[in-house]
Amino acid sequence: MYLTEAEYSKMGFEPVEDFEKLNNRASVMIDLYTKSLYSFIDFDDDHEMRKKAVKQAVALQISYMSETGITTAEDKQNLTSISIGRTSVSYGAGQKSATSRPSFGLCLDALALLDSVGFGYCGVDYDR
Repeated sequence: MYLTEAEYSKMGFEPVEDFEKLNNRASVMIDLYTKSLYSFIDFDDDHEMRKKAVKQAVALQISYMSETGITTAEDKQNLTSISIGRTSVSYGAGQKSATSRPSFGLCLDALALLDSVGFGYCGVDYDR
């Protein structure tokens, strides 16, 4: 796991029930998105910028899962409407958004954060 409950609280997030369960789920989602990079290299030896982004992405995902109840990619795919507080979003029946790559159930904030440090890049490095 990439994040402790103390680090989560220090980032300013509200305490959640079942922190360990959500942390495990979020860490698996991050591992899927990063193609299990940290099973090949030591997380503690990685660049500070990427470690910070991963920790923040895990925290955002934990918060997202706690607030929405969406804890799997399948839950998110089958979602037709969602209400958070006074905000409600409804999707057309059977309408699915087209994405060029799988998100593995990650929230958009976590995806953007991971993409900002180079995860999710699928291009080819070409230099003449």
